[in-house]
Amino acid sequence: MISNPFCDNSERGGDMQHIGGRSSESTSVPSTLHGQLYLLTFDPEQGRFDVDDPALFGFALQAAMLADLYLMGFLVERGGRAVPGKAASPDDPILRAAFAQVGVHNRATWAQLVARNAREAISAVQEQLTSEGWLRVGSLEPYDEYRVRELIDDVGDAVRTAIAGYPAEPWLLSCGLLALLAGLPGLADFVADAEDTRRLDELTREAIAPVAGLAEAIRSHRQGGTR
Repeated sequence: MISNPFCDNSERGGDMQHIGGRSSESTSVPSTLHGQLYLLTFDPEQGRFDVDDPALFGFALQAAMLADLYLMGFLVERGGRAVPGKAASPDDPILRAAFAQVGVHNRATWAQLVARNAREAISAVQEQLTSEGWLRVGSLEPYDEYRVRELIDDVGDAVRTAIAGYPAEPWLLSCGLLALLAGLPGLADFVADAEDTRRLDELTREAIAPVAGLAEAIRSHRQGGTR
């Protein structure tokens, strides 16, 4: 089994100070996990953003929000459920709204939280990225294609590092696992042989709760309903 694939990222503080090992003041990618995940819908061959299954993409964006909140300590797991880990709220408005959905007496499973408001998540994130200058207004094209391709490379490297059994940066690894689970085109060329596929399945089972929650939500969705 792969031991602790998520490396310690203790230098990242209570809010969005570091993502992917970069300071948010000079970052070349969005400062949130849901923003980064959206960029992984970029299809390098078509040169535009695209998704085959909007429902799964919505699930993945919700899972990215929960993963960000979990990694920053705003959410913790208790009895298999998400509960607030802090009284304060995150600065990002989308994360703040997602955090407000999880009360102290939350009874929803991680999979149920992933499936909640998934359809609205796509338009909310797209609007945020457009206003922040990551997407061209009125189109499905990135404002800076080079930065998107760089993010794709960084995320792919983090997943390969974890497959090899080494600790990987937790935000990049989470982003990669979520993208692979949802089948996002940014990682469509990620080549995995039988052994790598087995290790990816193992990584997903051992991943932080929101990532495992996405896997469960996808299974339930394909079976006809999220429990």
